[in-house]
Amino acid sequence: MNYHNLNYINFTQKELTDLFTSAKEGDAGSFESLSGYVRNISYTYFLSKLRQGRLINREDVDDLTNNVYLSFAEQYHKVENIEFWLRRVLFLNFINFYKKSKEQRTFELKEASNIEQTKPILGDKVDVDKIVNILNTFSEDKQNILKMRFWEDLKFCEIAENLGKSEDAVKKMFYRTIEELKSRL
Repeated sequence: MNYHNLNYINFTQKELTDLFTSAKEGDAGSFESLSGYVRNISYTYFLSKLRQGRLINREDVDDLTNNVYLSFAEQYHKVENIEFWLRRVLFLNFINFYKKSKEQRTFELKEASNIEQTKPILGDKVDVDKIVNILNTFSEDKQNILKMRFWEDLKFCEIAENLGKSEDAVKKMFYRTIEELKSRL
């Protein structure tokens, strides 16, 4: 879905609460309407960050909007207060993205300064390819846990919240996946 042409929708807190209650009770129409509100609110929020120069492009706005919607779709049945949850998730998604993009730009600069100084060793390339091929055979849950832990630098409790699993289950899956990766190397 292209969010570039969406307009912010005005609604009252009561309307939002009523839709949320109906959606949690299983009303598909309410869930669809509420999902539209979540997407619009998210897109408007991240678009304002783009206008402030804190995001680089509209693809980032779209990606962050989708992240918030996916979190909503996975967690809405556990949410107590939709307004509080949405404010928190918007803020945390933006902060995590901002930190990661800042770290990535710093890392890219460091890597660029070292390009001429280092020459890749063929064995290193083969090992990386082998690891990637093994990772691609893992289940989506295992891949997501590894990505969130290593690339997004999330804590186990944050990963558990994102996946709607217990922290213990996430830890067990993480460590078993690492062991499986080691054994297959």
